[in-house]
This record gives sequence, structure tokens and C-alpha cells, in this order.
Amino acid sequence: MVQVDDPLIQESFQNLAAYIALPSVSAKQQAQAETATYLCDLLTDLGAQVQVFSDYQAPLVIAQLTPQDPEKAKTTVLIYNHYDVQPEEPLELWQSDPFKLQQTAEKLIARGASDCKADLISRITALKLYRQKHGDWPCTVKFLLEGEEEVASEHLPEYLAQHGESLQADLVIWESGGKNDREQFSLTAGNKGILCFQITARSAAIDLHSSYAAVADGAAWRLVAALNTLRASDGTIQIPGFFDNVVSPTDQEEGYLKAAQTPDLTEQWGLTQALLKHKSVNDSLVFQPTINIEGLTSGWQGAGVKTITPKEATAKLEFRLVPNQDPEDLFKKLTCYLEDQGFADLQVDYLLGEKGYRSDLSQPIVQSLIQTAQACYGGPEQVEVLPSSAGTGPMEVVSRYAKAPIVSCGVSYAQAGNHAPNENIRIADYVQFINFFGQFLEQL
Repeated sequence: MVQVDDPLIQESFQNLAAYIALPSVSAKQQAQAETATYLCDLLTDLGAQVQVFSDYQAPLVIAQLTPQDPEKAKTTVLIYNHYDVQPEEPLELWQSDPFKLQQTAEKLIARGASDCKADLISRITALKLYRQKHGDWPCTVKFLLEGEEEVASEHLPEYLAQHGESLQADLVIWESGGKNDREQFSLTAGNKGILCFQITARSAAIDLHSSYAAVADGAAWRLVAALNTLRASDGTIQIPGFFDNVVSPTDQEEGYLKAAQTPDLTEQWGLTQALLKHKSVNDSLVFQPTINIEGLTSGWQGAGVKTITPKEATAKLEFRLVPNQDPEDLFKKLTCYLEDQGFADLQVDYLLGEKGYRSDLSQPIVQSLIQTAQACYGGPEQVEVLPSSAGTGPMEVVSRYAKAPIVSCGVSYAQAGNHAPNENIRIADYVQFINFFGQFLEQL
């Protein structure tokens, strides 16, 4: 069992510090080429064959480690990570430089420490420890590292269409994950898809004096009326055909979900309204599509009063999708529905879309990963297996090329502060994950 004072663990902290020092914020198109170069050098030094593709703003890095033993080479694990991070703002809430790794007695603090630069370094460290012990790699190990996950992996489908033929594997270890708020180690085997869109209402050529509201509706009322047709009061989406292609969970998936504890979201988030109607909280988070208004904009938003009837109103919305729902198909159904409801005058714009994905949890290699986690983290009661996360990532597009089950797990924990100031991980979790992943490599 490796300890924190092991030279390779200490070396990994140095590698993580160098990685985090590259402020690879994809929303700002910042330091992406430099970060890809760093990863190329890091993996080349590891002994991998590395290719860097720069067809788009953020380069794609693909690499492979091949064991000398041909029997070991028959099994392939693909490691997916993204090297981009969220913007660091608001800076005034950081207690240290967000792009300088701060190490305390218990934590590593920086932007990207949890999401998800430490995940990659931990996996590489486990591989180094295995090779130090055995003199070879445990299996064929491939790396797929992209720089646009935080902006919906905008160019990943195009990259993989050109360069994804080499990514077939037996298992994909996905970025992110860790311990939940009950300190259970969490393994997640899927994620939801997404469709983001914008609706704009225009009611006049100019903003009108608000006294004319006696005879002319403003754009805000028109937009609100349209939004109210999209869902029922209990949250049920009203668009005809929206649920036609939804894939029902398997008995095994429902079994894992029933075993997972239900979070008390009302207390945890300080909710002021009752939870929406649902079969169960976990069922809604994992298996059900959603609709959400991300933002509303119309009229005067400054200090004081400006008595106008606004000429324009805009809403940004999203659907979270489950497997087999196609974002483009649902966008067509959305636009047709709004027209049928009498809102043909609205402008509806498609912003982005990704499909949902769930792995086959019955695959032997997935079961081996689960059993190893249970052995390393204190037994079955200390490991949570979720068929899907409530969030979104490019699992579906990667699965087309890897042709393998995908499982997400990592070094994070419930108070890591992903996307927030003072993002952090606990050093004990980091080392524990390296031991777990090393044990899994031994099983292979």
C-alpha cells in the first residue's frame, strides 16, 4: 500500500503543480496549445507513443502504452480526461492563487485540482507504481485528452471522426468522480445528454412607453406565455413525442439505484419550494429527462425604475436527455410544438447538443472494477454504483469509437468545490484512489 511519502507520490505533486500552472480555461481559449504540449511531453517521458492533433483551437492528445508481454497487450483500458478548466473568477473569493497549487497538511487547492487535472495525474502515478513493481505495463493503456469539455466538447465529434479509429478498448476510465456526501466512493456508468436552446420574442420595433400596456403586450409577456406551454406545474415536459425514444432502465440498473442512499436536497440546498413530482429523487436525477430555464432577459434591469414595455425578451433553456434521445430530433419537435401552440413568431435557436449514455454494468470488467473498489474502500456499503450521473459529458460520442463500457471514478469529494473558488481535493483521497487503481491494474 503506497503512502504519501513515497517518491512517486511526491513526484506526482510536482507534475500536478506544473499542470495546474497552465491556466487552460477553454471559455477564454487560454493556454490550450501549451497545455497539450505539456501533456505530450509528460506522456512521452512515461514511454507512450503520443499524437497531438491541432485541427481546432484546443488540440487533442491521443497516446498509447503497450506492454512487452503480448498476453497483457490483449486487454485495453482507455483513460479519458479533459485538460480544460472553468474560469477562475471571482478572484476575490480565492484564498490563494488559483493557478498555483497550494498544498496544506490535508488538501491540494487550485483551479483544476478536482475537475479534473488530479484525476489524470493519479492514474499515471498508479501506472508508474505498477511498472516499478512489475517491470511492464498491466495492459495496453490508451489516453484520450481533450481541451473543450467545459464548453460541451465542441469539436470532439469532428476530432474523433478523423482520429478515433485507434481508440477501441475493453473499458474506459472516465474523468471525475470521488466520494459522495456520505463518504462513499462513487462509480458512475453513464451521463445525461443535453439540448441547449434560446427563445426570443419581439413585440415592437422600439420599447414602448409602459402606458401603452393597456393595448399592446410587451415581448416579456409573449415569452412567458410560450414558456408556460413547455411543461406542467409538476415539471412534466408537455412536448408531444418528447418521451417516445426514452430507454427504460434495466432491472440491474434499478437495483443499483435502489441501493443508493437518497440525499436530502431540501436541507442540503436550502430549497424554498417543494421538490417536483417524481417517482423518487434518485430516479429523477438518473433516469428522467428534464427542462430548465437557465436565464431570462428583458427590459430594464438597472437601478431604479424605467417605465417601458420592452420590445424584446430572451430565454436560454436546456433539456437534460437520457439515452436514445436525439437533440436535433427533439429540437424539431420543440419548434413544431411552439408553432402549433400559436407561437410561430418566436425565434428559436439551437445552441448545442450531446446525447446521453449508460454503460452495461453486467460486463465482467465493470464488475471487476466494482469489486476492487469494494475491497479498497471498506466493503460494499462504502461504494455507491450509479447507472448515470445527473450531469452531461461526451460519453456517447467516445463510446462510438471505444466500443467499451465507460465508468467514471476519481479523487474528488463532496466539498471539492468544482467550478467554484478554492477548488480542492483531500490528499488522503488522492493517495487512496492511486492504491485502488493500482489494485485494479493488478486484477487485469
